[in-house]
Amino acid sequence: MNDSILMTDTSRTRAHRATRRAARDMRTARRAAASTIRTAGVDATRLPARLRWQRALTALGRVLLDPQQTDQVLVFAMYANAGSMPRRVHRFYDDPRGRLLYTQRRTIDAHAVDFAKLRALPVGTLGHAYVTFLDARGLTPEVFESPPEEIHDPAMAYVIQRLRQTHDLWHVVTGLDTDPASEVALQGFTFAQVRAPSALILAVLGTVRGTRWKPRLARDVRRAFRAGRRAEKLAVFPWEDHWATSLDEVRAMLGIEPLVAS
Repeated sequence: MNDSILMTDTSRTRAHRATRRAARDMRTARRAAASTIRTAGVDATRLPARLRWQRALTALGRVLLDPQQTDQVLVFAMYANAGSMPRRVHRFYDDPRGRLLYTQRRTIDAHAVDFAKLRALPVGTLGHAYVTFLDARGLTPEVFESPPEEIHDPAMAYVIQRLRQTHDLWHVVTGLDTDPASEVALQGFTFAQVRAPSALILAVLGTVRGTRWKPRLARDVRRAFRAGRRAEKLAVFPWEDHWATSLDEVRAMLGIEPLVAS
């Protein structure tokens, strides 16, 4: 009889604990939902730092669990970089080439670029190398056709869109492929160029995780970082004016020697 009472009390205790956990989880979910509602439509650069990094790290955790979630890389970069973006964007517009790109609203997508004509360019030109790179990997810049909705300032949003649309051109001129080790090395190059916090974090984490299966990765990332510091500013380079220019000549203009992740 006493055993039955004890078992009943134990069951009640467990049920009570489960109920409290459920209530706590519900309160947490409600607070998260309320936070989402309050910040819906709010410019990412104006969010509290704690909330920005919460969103950034959540996205980063998803990427670490599944590297194929490339959309989460963009979410991570958006919120990790939002705090410093107002300061860093001036580096783009302080350069007259950056101001001209924005004035002309240049984009690299199917509306502005005839990819069929690029395929018809001679082998060895920038344009031909670019479409060959895209076609071989099933890539397209169309996913970045619109500016990011999280940034309300048009000039700032344009810089982000431009960097996204030209990312694969950075691959082409640096010679770094799209395998994990090369992507990590390109983050080192990117950080040297634009000082985006997301690039630094991805380069460091990628190096730490990747060194186990690619012992020379740290060396490759350092080489890419140094190359990025020496190179001209890729962010303001008018790629569209040089589709028919030889890739070697474009690299010379940018001060880049091809990098290959070993």
